[in-house]
Amino acid sequence: MAQILKRELYNRLLTAAVQVFAAQGYQRATMVAIAERAGISTGNIYRYCDNKEALFSAIVTDEFVDRFRHLLRCRVAALLDAPDLTALDAHAHHRADELLRFWIEQRLQVVILLDRAEGSRHSEFGAEFVNLLLAATSAKLRQKRKHRSLSVPDELVLTCIFQNTRRSIVSILERFEEESQIRAAFSAFWSYQLAGLAGFHKWVVSS
Repeated sequence: MAQILKRELYNRLLTAAVQVFAAQGYQRATMVAIAERAGISTGNIYRYCDNKEALFSAIVTDEFVDRFRHLLRCRVAALLDAPDLTALDAHAHHRADELLRFWIEQRLQVVILLDRAEGSRHSEFGAEFVNLLLAATSAKLRQKRKHRSLSVPDELVLTCIFQNTRRSIVSILERFEEESQIRAAFSAFWSYQLAGLAGFHKWVVSS
């Protein structure tokens, strides 16, 4: 019976930690705030986790980060293979839904990793996310332009587009909890973004 209660308390602690890290960020979050959210004493936390870093690692696991990277790369590859970003095939839609399901199922962990991980071992993931999208799109555009490099202004615009992508993902997942609302918001966002990227691609290739 005691062991069951310990597991229940540990799960409550993890839930509170996710909420505090998502709201305050890793750097500003304190063990005191997490203990208060979990409804336990601060001293009791250290029976389950040695420090804040260990608690963060129990929430944002290496497996979670690796899975995020894998799904993101699959999504990007499917988009780059599509002849028309405004009329995606079944494979591209499948990859999009696969990634979105992952975001919905681990909503606050995604918020933390993309935008609230400063000071943690995954503090560079937000920049990595933007750079992955930028590198893949730039390579595709250079290929279409017969390997001519993109101009500095073009690179800057693409960087701004994908920084906005990261911020929009965080905003949607932070604002909505219900799956139907999250899906509706992403449907609207991707409709806008893919059409914009398609137009940008045509402009860059023809310039």
